[in-house]
Amino acid sequence: MLKSKEVPQANVLYDVIKTVSFVEKHKGSTYKMIAHHIGKGERQGRYYRHSAQLLGFIDNHRNSAWILPDGERFLNLSGDEQKSYLTKRVRSLIVFQLVEKLVESNPGCTEADVYQLLNKNGITDNTALRRASSVVNWLIDLGVAKQVGEKIYLR
Repeated sequence: MLKSKEVPQANVLYDVIKTVSFVEKHKGSTYKMIAHHIGKGERQGRYYRHSAQLLGFIDNHRNSAWILPDGERFLNLSGDEQKSYLTKRVRSLIVFQLVEKLVESNPGCTEADVYQLLNKNGITDNTALRRASSVVNWLIDLGVAKQVGEKIYLR
């Protein structure tokens, strides 16, 4: 069973990376500072901070975020190396493994199918709906999957 904290709720993977870079330069960043930097509302600042934490790039204690060694390592890589490193990190998360299996065994499935998978695996109804979008967007952004209309396929 999945826990809500194991599933990202930040739709734009590039903004998760901007969050990591910002936290590296601004130790002790709050979610409000992060939100302002990436041009999103305060609530979104929490989502993007959490997603960077989920990837193991930053940590947060009492609303004070700081970079972790893996985050520094990631930021010091070249563009292609960053994409490869990020892809491995994302694919190591159980939620993405489940979704990749779903898409592999059901080519042409939709975000609604991903929602059902998340819901069936313990993510509450409303949360699963929002997070299915993030998971699909990340796989597309990384080039692991492609979307044709509403249908999702692995590359």
